[in-house]
Amino acid sequence: MKHVTFIVFYLFFYHNLHGQINDCQAGTDSAKSDFSKGILKTYIFGLTNTFTYGKILQDKYGIQVIYWGCIVDEKWDCYSNYMDEKIKEKYGKYFFEEVSKKAQELDSMGKGDRLSTFKSGETGLRKFVYCNLDLTKINYSDDKKGKVYLRFTIDSTGKVANVKILKSTNLNYNNEAIRIINLMPHWTVGTENGKVINQEWNLPIIFDNEWKKKYCH
Repeated sequence: MKHVTFIVFYLFFYHNLHGQINDCQAGTDSAKSDFSKGILKTYIFGLTNTFTYGKILQDKYGIQVIYWGCIVDEKWDCYSNYMDEKIKEKYGKYFFEEVSKKAQELDSMGKGDRLSTFKSGETGLRKFVYCNLDLTKINYSDDKKGKVYLRFTIDSTGKVANVKILKSTNLNYNNEAIRIINLMPHWTVGTENGKVINQEWNLPIIFDNEWKKKYCH
């Protein structure tokens, strides 16, 4: 079976710590810079279990697609607002609607690209992570909050594999984050053109007791 990998930026734990106005301007400036270099890119916010729409944008039109998750980030929302207008100037006013319609047609025929999913959904994934997070193992205190970014593969059987640390500041946090990911049950597998594939996920874990209380209930 052909191995196909999707890098999914599904950061539903993202927390914006900067001013919205400054972030919006930064996002717009970034979009202007990319556009001047010939780079076309858009961010998609919200829950999705299909990549067909993004694949059409990428493969047919060369538009990079970043799936950001259910929390709208001001910076990248402003980036997309600017960039999407430039893309519509290039391809037509109803460009995104037309691509969306084509994607829906492919999905309805079973020929689209489906995202691998945690079987109880995003809410279930948050609950799983934070209910299994053991802060006592890492000598946690309120002044030692942290975040670990991981990457892992959901293979063609739905099993978690190839867990890697992308970014962190604490080895104990790393070990606990890897332990949690390795506890995960099988996911619903992803597909490309209706065929089962491997997919990669990027996932941050916040080491904060308030986050644990919020999502583990």
